Amino acid sequence: MRRPGRPDDVANMVQFLASDASPWITGQVYPVNGGFTFAL
Repeated sequence: MRRPGRPDDVANMVQFLASDASPWITGQVYPVNGGFTFAL
């Protein structure tokens, strides 16, 4: 992404996980870091 993370980046993931769009998602870890872990 080549930019610092912003609070709304995390808020978007939280909103998705709290919505009815993700009823079957449990016990997962989602790194919200702009792909940094894949660039290592």
